This record gives sequence, C-alpha cells and structure tokens, in this order.
Amino acid sequence: MDPYSLISQFSYVGLFILLILGGLGIPFFPEDLILISCGMLISFEIIEPVPATVIAYLGLVISDSMLYYAGRKFGRKIITNSRFARIISLPKFLLLERKFKKHSILIMLAGRLLVGFRAQVFLLAGMTKVSFIKFFLIDAIGAAIVLTIMIYAGYMGGVFLDKVKKGILYMEYALAFLIILGVILLLIYLSRKYLRINNKNSK
Repeated sequence: MDPYSLISQFSYVGLFILLILGGLGIPFFPEDLILISCGMLISFEIIEPVPATVIAYLGLVISDSMLYYAGRKFGRKIITNSRFARIISLPKFLLLERKFKKHSILIMLAGRLLVGFRAQVFLLAGMTKVSFIKFFLIDAIGAAIVLTIMIYAGYMGGVFLDKVKKGILYMEYALAFLIILGVILLLIYLSRKYLRINNKNSK
C-alpha cells in the first residue's frame, strides 16, 4: 500500500506514524514522498492544513531526535552493528566525523535538507555528543524548511491534478457535444438527400 492510501485511510495518526518510520530510515516509507502526499491530501480537502502540518512537523522532529539519542546512547557500537551498517558505514562515519567537528551546524542543516543524508548526520550528532539544544534548534529550522517545501509542492501538485481532471471532464463534454452535433448534421444531410431523391422520382 502506498503512503497516499495509508494517510487517506488512517488520517492524522497514519501521517504521524509514517513520518516516524520514514524518518528512522525504514524502507518503503520515504519521508519526502509522505510530505508531498500530505500536501496533496490537503489540496483535496481530505485532511485539514493546520493539524496536518503540526503533526507532520512533530513527526519530523521526533524521528530526528530518536536518531540523535540512538547515536548518543550507543556511540560507535552502531558502526559495528550489522543493522546500522546499512545506514552509515565506517569509512563514511570517519569522514563525516572529521568534518563534523569543524562544521557541525552546516552539516546538521544539510543533513535535514538533503535526501539520503539525514539518518547518518543525526546519528553522528549524537555520537559526537553535540548538545541536544544545539541539535534541536538546527533540526527545527531545517525541518520547517523541508516541511514547507514538500507540503507546498504536494499541494500545488494536487491543485494541478484537479485542474487536469476538470480539463479532461470539459474535453469529454466537448467531445460528446461534437459527436451529437455530427450525428444531427449527418441526419440532416441524409434526410435532405432522401427528399431530393424522392422529388426526382416523383417527377
């Protein structure tokens, strides 16, 4: 089942759960696609914009914080764990760790904005003992930016699809009208032709 169907079925609770799962890097639940689907559902008036936006924002920040605390609690043990190796490999971790010490704010902000880079950065923030306040403030800003862009994109996509749907409906009406008009003109032509033939025969 795709994210759009799940959110439609379970509404706000489904939206929150999907964002937590997507934020934790679980496959089949891409975070950006869920936010775009949320925007489309808002445009279709299936969910309300204010509660949906608030819940989506909480889902982003909470899932990011969970990754941060996982990194802070388990530290480098995560690197040697096979389950986490898919998220962040040792070479990538060592490279990020060196850069992180000099550019932690920039990297954390980029981690929130770039797809496929988030889980690694949030885990690394916890591993390197970045203060939670610093992490939270940067993540809150990044999450707000991502949320705005993705939900707006989904909303505009929904509006576009609605216009396309209405356009197709108008085209169907126009086609039906042309077909009916064509049939009427054909009947008029055949009837006039029939009358001319009858007039000739009567003479």
